[in-house]
Amino acid sequence: MGVTSQVEYNDNLFLEPSGGSSDVLFRLLPWMDVAHGGHRHSATLSYRPSYTWYRKNPELDQAGHEAELEVAADLSRRVDLLFNTRLERSEEGTSDQQPVEGTSRLPVTNLSSSLTVHRKTGRDEFFDVTCTGRSLDYDSRSVSEDSREAEGEVALRTMAGDHRAAILEGRYAKGWYDTSASYRQGWASLEVEQTVSAIKRLFGKVDVSTYTSDGRTDYLTVNPYAGLAGEWPHGRYDLGAGVLIRDEEGGDTTCEFSLVGTAEIEKTWPRGSLTASLETGHDEDYIDFDTPGFTTYATGLVTGSYLPARGWSLDGQCEVRGDDYQENRPAKEDRRDVTLTLTVGGQRQIRKWGVVRLEGSHRVRRSTLNDQEYDENSIILTLNVYTR
Repeated sequence: MGVTSQVEYNDNLFLEPSGGSSDVLFRLLPWMDVAHGGHRHSATLSYRPSYTWYRKNPELDQAGHEAELEVAADLSRRVDLLFNTRLERSEEGTSDQQPVEGTSRLPVTNLSSSLTVHRKTGRDEFFDVTCTGRSLDYDSRSVSEDSREAEGEVALRTMAGDHRAAILEGRYAKGWYDTSASYRQGWASLEVEQTVSAIKRLFGKVDVSTYTSDGRTDYLTVNPYAGLAGEWPHGRYDLGAGVLIRDEEGGDTTCEFSLVGTAEIEKTWPRGSLTASLETGHDEDYIDFDTPGFTTYATGLVTGSYLPARGWSLDGQCEVRGDDYQENRPAKEDRRDVTLTLTVGGQRQIRKWGVVRLEGSHRVRRSTLNDQEYDENSIILTLNVYTR
């Protein structure tokens, strides 16, 4: 249990392309974590209410909530169950999801729940079933639409001998917008992998996705690729290359190079650490109507930390992300974004009862659409007090 208080200066509150509005924000965030564990089950509950005051925009003052419940249980020797539900009421555009269309700072409530049943069918073999529901509820003053999405997913891994495996995955989602048309998404994947050593494996994979909606152009994508996964000193990698074929209804069929996967390397010293990672692939997210939808992305991330003295710590992070959105809404343009986020901070442990932290960040996005660009700088002073 504890209480966090913050003071933030932000020079572009609404992520405007130019002439951004600045403000000073004050936040109070009590927090509580409760955990319970047994021989065959565990449960964790966390709750973080908050209140935010704006110095120049008092009409945006608002209360927020963040609550999460996670329950895990062993139903039998081979069957596990995992349930998670999360409720977040925050300022629009400030959640963990990357803001694509700017921010209004009006309240938005994000509720998501998932239930997974995992059945181990053999050594390195399993069968998973997952059901997920999500909802986005915006303030009545927001121009964004409320939406709902229901999703079902299955995953199967089976072995063919000691060194060869096949993984089959499938997912289907249906979404509803408040006033616009609903949509349907399907995705399937077949992967075959061959172990070549204790730390390396070859794989070949085919991903297929479909999208159908009355409000956007329907499309089909096929993405076959092959690659290598394994470990190297202080890191790991899982990278494949192939082609992405995209067929849009009433449009041309396109074929382009595709790179999918992740790579990470980490170096540690007695007083610090440095981690660099790369992630690239394709993503589809339609629950928020303002999101362009299908994107080919690449993200590079470097993080570091250093302990200059007892009770002191310094850290930094630099992330560069590129997105190539293939818009399928009428009268909307394709767009390419490059977003840079740089964060540096330092904190001081105050005996056993608290931590004080000062953090500065710079975020900039450049886009082929001028009205989607912004520069944002912020400084946050935080005091975290542990009451238990």
